[in-house]
Amino acid sequence: MATSTVVVAREDLTIPGAVEASGLETNDPEHIENELFKTLEQNKADAVLLDLTASRGQGVAAIRRIRRRSAVPILVVCRPEDTLAADYRRAGAAACLNPPIDLMQMKEALGQPDASPDAFNGRGMAPLFVSAAAEGIRFAGYLLRPRDNRLIGPDDTEVALSAIETRVLQHLAETPGIVWPAAAIAEAAQGAEAGRAGNADRTIGPVIARLRKKLARLGGAEGQHLIKTQIGRGYMLAAEAVPAWPSPTAARRA
Repeated sequence: MATSTVVVAREDLTIPGAVEASGLETNDPEHIENELFKTLEQNKADAVLLDLTASRGQGVAAIRRIRRRSAVPILVVCRPEDTLAADYRRAGAAACLNPPIDLMQMKEALGQPDASPDAFNGRGMAPLFVSAAAEGIRFAGYLLRPRDNRLIGPDDTEVALSAIETRVLQHLAETPGIVWPAAAIAEAAQGAEAGRAGNADRTIGPVIARLRKKLARLGGAEGQHLIKTQIGRGYMLAAEAVPAWPSPTAARRA
């Protein structure tokens, strides 16, 4: 299966979690910019997903900084009320998308002709999002420890996850706000055959249900609603997620 690589960046051109994971904190704009372009080159990126949902008015400048050094397509994520969307396009953005991001719209913006759900049954292209390596992923007060198949709640209690629960939650947490069809989630969690099997909804639906129960067990009703269902489209994690660094201390088992 072909894969398109998308690098996520903020308005200041930092990559979410990269500074935390490297252990090197810097506010030097030149260093930050160089790190972004090094990441683009190393990963042969097909696009930059520029998150301007919390913009401080520097989005146009950020787009121009990217455009000066690279022709990679820039997809801007901004709020519907953002009045600078037209300026982003004039500065060089390929498209402006509103959260939650629809994966099909993103594929179309990248110029991929087959944007139907069948594109995720082993015949099309799915994006691979680049993030920093870390011991875990933090979101909404939770910590996912993929290596240990553990989910730690806001009060440091934890539950065990099955291997597939871990892989599904990790996939959603690594791409927060992205709506994924069940077939794409199945492929990410179990391989290409699972995505082509035609029964991904029957496989992934129960996994999502179990994850919601475990999120609720650790964090109450709010946790249960962190994984959203978009009817006819798929599932997404409705929370900001960043790599966890350094490793947390041992937690108490719920």
